[in-house]
Amino acid sequence: MKDYLPYLVGTLTGLLIALIISAVLTLQGTPQLMLFALLPAIGGAVVERISQRKTDKF
Repeated sequence: MKDYLPYLVGTLTGLLIALIISAVLTLQGTPQLMLFALLPAIGGAVVERISQRKTDKF
């Protein structure tokens, strides 16, 4: 479970950003769906990759 923690943190961060953008821009329909589909996945991948690079350096 510890290995999935960076991905989970990134996914939750991406979801929070998607919620904020959706509320600020008042998105509805397909743009909102794409925002909620892409940002959590991208956020999780980015944070996991950054975490992996930091552990590879040591």
